[in-house]
Amino acid sequence: MERRTNRARDMYYFDGSAVRKNDSYFEEAPLRKEREYEIPRKKRRPVTDEKAAKKAEKSLAFDLKYTMFLIAAVFIIAASCAVMLAAESRVDGQQDSIENKEVILDELNENNSAARDSINSMYTLEDIYDIATTELGMVYAEKGQVVYYESANEDYVKQYQDVPGAE
Repeated sequence: MERRTNRARDMYYFDGSAVRKNDSYFEEAPLRKEREYEIPRKKRRPVTDEKAAKKAEKSLAFDLKYTMFLIAAVFIIAASCAVMLAAESRVDGQQDSIENKEVILDELNENNSAARDSINSMYTLEDIYDIATTELGMVYAEKGQVVYYESANEDYVKQYQDVPGAE
């Protein structure tokens, strides 16, 4: 037995940086005796106690509380799925409505653009001048009729009284 425990320690030795096998490695180690082991068996008693039998029966069966909990959990999951599907259906309906309204808006924008182009091309500047001078009697302003007025606000002028210097 002494030889066997020292064998792992004596298997190698160091000489410089190389590890070499020791000659004792090749020697045959003594064989170990086989021992007969007896495995002790647990003594089992038959379950005759009523409390233990009831406890074992309860552990295998579903009790009322656990069953009610499972039913409530299934109901909550089903209700949440129904709510989610209804919300998703509403979102899909609103997206369809938005897409239809966008199509209508595009059509209206095209119609407005076409109407604007037709109005702009309906009369030229010469036609407007002819109508203004012949039908409406407008004339160009003569020298001295134009009065220049300085305003603090350059965007527009509201006239509440006569312009000074116009007379």
